[in-house]
Amino acid sequence: MATVEGISEAESQEILAFVKSSGSDGLNLAGYFEQVYARYFKGRAWTWTEYDDWARIFAQMGQFPSTWTDIDKPRKPKTRAEELLGQRTADIRAFLDAEGVQYLPTAKKEQLVAIVELTPALADSALWQAVLAKRREEADAALERRPRLLYDLLMRTIAYRAKSERELQRAKAAGVKRFDVMLAIEADRKFVEIARQKDPQAVPPFYPNDFTLLRPIIDNNNTGR
Repeated sequence: MATVEGISEAESQEILAFVKSSGSDGLNLAGYFEQVYARYFKGRAWTWTEYDDWARIFAQMGQFPSTWTDIDKPRKPKTRAEELLGQRTADIRAFLDAEGVQYLPTAKKEQLVAIVELTPALADSALWQAVLAKRREEADAALERRPRLLYDLLMRTIAYRAKSERELQRAKAAGVKRFDVMLAIEADRKFVEIARQKDPQAVPPFYPNDFTLLRPIIDNNNTGR
């Protein structure tokens, strides 16, 4: 939590204690994920400066890792037809029946929507009011999308870095002195190298949503050279 602004040190310690009390080593997110979000993150102003730093670095490069998650990417707006398709078929038929519009009993939902769009009374109908209500629900959900995505990335990064650190220490205790990186996608090597130059002591994930692993190199002569 060192690079999280808006969460106090005391709260960070409470979160750590909560994770430990869940009986999880951090990887079983189901044991604490929703509870921690609701208690410490939801509905408050906070940010993860490490994410912001990497977003800026990659933007300056003009390239992003293949697994990068852009939390600010807007969702594609729905067309009116798509919004109508989100309504119940029974409600669509009820609107057409109320307006005296004829249609084949076997007509598919897409065909019914095409007819609805050509019906002048749509704008003043209960069907369209239901569409608008759904639109407002989705707008509210969109406001929550960014902090929710950021929280997801934060907690997974913390959990998997802790796992990498534990595995690194166990390997060192067993006499392993050298490690290589195992990339999920070779094209991301340049991003991993930038992260390792930035912090030579870093362990994966080297940046948010990185899937790189450390691979111990076993020397047959056990000399570590």
